[in-house]
Amino acid sequence: MTGFKKAEILAEGKTKALYLVEGNDHLLIIKSKNDITKNDNPDETKQMDSKAKFSTATTCLVFELLKKAGIPVAYEIQLSETEFLAWNCQMIPLEVIMRRYAVGSYLKRFPNLEKKKGEPPHRFHRLIFELFLKTTGGKFINKDGNVSMEMPIDSENGRPIDDPFIADPCYPHWYLHHPKYPLWDSRSILDRNVSPASVLPKGVTVKKIEEIARKTFLVLEGAWAQLGLRLIDFKIEFGVDTDGNLLVADVIDNDSWRLRDADWNELSKQLFRDNADMGQVADKYALVARLAEQLRIPNQTIVVWRGSKDDPPLEIPTIAGVNIEDVILSGHKSTQKSLVHLEKILTKFPEGGVILACVGMSDGLGPVLAARTSWPVIVVPLTADKDSKDKFMEDVWSSLRMPSNVPLATILKKKNAVLMALNFLAQKNPAAYMHRQYAIEELDE
Repeated sequence: MTGFKKAEILAEGKTKALYLVEGNDHLLIIKSKNDITKNDNPDETKQMDSKAKFSTATTCLVFELLKKAGIPVAYEIQLSETEFLAWNCQMIPLEVIMRRYAVGSYLKRFPNLEKKKGEPPHRFHRLIFELFLKTTGGKFINKDGNVSMEMPIDSENGRPIDDPFIADPCYPHWYLHHPKYPLWDSRSILDRNVSPASVLPKGVTVKKIEEIARKTFLVLEGAWAQLGLRLIDFKIEFGVDTDGNLLVADVIDNDSWRLRDADWNELSKQLFRDNADMGQVADKYALVARLAEQLRIPNQTIVVWRGSKDDPPLEIPTIAGVNIEDVILSGHKSTQKSLVHLEKILTKFPEGGVILACVGMSDGLGPVLAARTSWPVIVVPLTADKDSKDKFMEDVWSSLRMPSNVPLATILKKKNAVLMALNFLAQKNPAAYMHRQYAIEELDE
C-alpha cells in the first residue's frame, strides 16, 4: 500500500514506533520492532528475528476481524510487513484486562483459585474485567501530559512499581494497589489514589470501556475457538480520536494475550516469560500469525419462512455475517415450490444457516423442510402463542409428533426461537457468538 509517508516520529516504545503521516496529523503509521520484553525490565529484552513481521500480521488480521464484527478500532489498513495505518488517538493511560481463566498475576491476587498441578485453570462464566493505571518507570503521566504521581519502590526488586491495580473503578477516587499482592495483604496498599478525571477524556466512562472490552474479547474468543484454541486472557488499550470516538487502539498481537491449544499448551508471549527456548518462541509467533489468517466471519443466514403473508415476521438483530432471508410459501399448498426454493437457499449459503418456520394452523411446512435439509429447522407455532388473535394451542402437536428422520425443533416463544437460531450460528460466527455470549454473561451482572 502506498500513498502514506512517515513524517516526524511522535513516540517510541519498547516494541513499536509511532510516526505522524506527512500532510495528515489525524493519522499515524505504527511500525513494529523485533524487541520482545518481559517483567518490565529492560535488561531482559531480547531481539527475535521476524517478530515485527509476525506481530504486524497478527495485529492487522485481528483488527480487520474486529472491524467486520462492529467493534470500534483505530486501525485502518496494513501498509507493509511491519507497518500499519491507524487514527491518531489521545491514548487513555489504562491497561484493560479481560480474563476467561484465572492464571498469571490474577492468582497472585486471588491465590484461593489456584488449581492443583495438572488441573485446568478456574474458568469464569462472566469475564473478569480489570483496570491497571499505566505508568512508566513508576511515573503516572496524566491526560495533560504531566507527571502527576510517582509510585513507591517495590521491595522485591528495588524498582518503582509499575501499572498499579485499580481495585474498584466505580469509586469517585481510584485507590491503587500492588498488581501482584492480594488486596487483603498490607503490602498491596500503595497509599496512592488518582482521580478518574485525570485519566479519562471528556465523555469517556469506565462502563463504556468495559462494554467494548468485553465484546472485543468475545469476538476473539469465538474466532479462536473455531480453530480449537483457547483465549485465556488479554490486555488492550483504548484511545479517543479527534471526533471524540472511543476506539480500541495500539496493537493486539501475540504479546497481548495468553493463547493456548486444546491441550493447554501455550502459544503466546508467556513462553518467553517462562524462559522457553527462543527458537520455540519464534515458531509459536509464526504459527499464530499463520492461524490468524483463518480468523473470519462466515456468510450465513436465518431464513424466516412463513406460510402466508398474513403471518407476522420475526425481529432479528443485525449481526455481521448473518443474512435474513424472508420466504413466503406454504408447505401444504406449495410443497414442490417450497422444496425447489429450499435448494436455492442451500446453494446460496454454503456456510450454513437456520430455518425458522413460522406456521399458523396444522404444520406441514416444518416437517417438510426438516426432512430435506441438515440445517436446523425450528418451528414457531403462531396459533399457540398466547398473544395470537387465532389462538389454538392444539396446533402445537402438529409440530411435536414427528415421524422418524424428521429432526424438527419447536419453540413457542418467538424471541427464544431467534436466540436459538443465533446460538446455532454462533458456533461458526464470532460476531454472533459475541452477541449471544455478551447477553448471557450480562444476566449475572
